[in-house]
Amino acid sequence: MKPALLTSCSIAFAVLWTCGMLWSSGTIDLANVIILSACGALAGVAWYYAMRWVFQLMHLARPSDPPANPGAEQ
Repeated sequence: MKPALLTSCSIAFAVLWTCGMLWSSGTIDLANVIILSACGALAGVAWYYAMRWVFQLMHLARPSDPPANPGAEQ
């Protein structure tokens, strides 16, 4: 996945997570908005690093990749 797409997806996740938490909390006051916005930003950053790690693992574990030097395996 391209870094720009991963970044925009993590921002979308953070915004949707924050809006969902504000909607489910019931009361919308200033302290609640500030705390949930900070938690949403942390959730977005955590999601970015987690997905980057998962995509790196998926890339390393591809069995369909051809060998780097096909003549060396004979």
